[in-house]
Amino acid sequence: MIYDALLKGLIWSVLWILYVYMLLKCFPWEMVHEYPDDIKEKTTLKEPNEEEKKRGKRIGGAYSVALFAILAVFPILYFRSSPVSFWTVFFYTWIIAFTWNVIDLVVMDWLFVCTLTPDWIVLPGTKGCKGYKDYGFHFKGFLLGCIYISLTALIMAGIAYAVLHFLVWA
Repeated sequence: MIYDALLKGLIWSVLWILYVYMLLKCFPWEMVHEYPDDIKEKTTLKEPNEEEKKRGKRIGGAYSVALFAILAVFPILYFRSSPVSFWTVFFYTWIIAFTWNVIDLVVMDWLFVCTLTPDWIVLPGTKGCKGYKDYGFHFKGFLLGCIYISLTALIMAGIAYAVLHFLVWA
């Protein structure tokens, strides 16, 4: 079960990485809140017009819903053949979500943002900002992410368990 959850966590992480990349390339204003303060203050990123904001919200929202739906579908597919406890479904779902949190910290934040800092990550007007090398900022985000992913896993496991209990195992 753990190996399967880790594999699904890697798949879910790749989907998240694609999502973040798409946001940074197409709708960077949707990601400004994720940056350290010095970067937020210095960015010269063009303010989006209303249509751009709406499109960013629609596309980002649809992708987010899809990501969370996938997180609920993974345990449904894995546990469909035999009933298990809610806590087993939760643990499986939590491993998937926690895998993303670790990959986000180590790969996305520490490797790409802090170490490599490719141009597609750098917001306009912020080249050379110290926030790009702030490993501690990203670690704090990881710790906060531990709370968020635990709550997310709890909700998605609840949905998955309800589907399994009332529709699949019934």
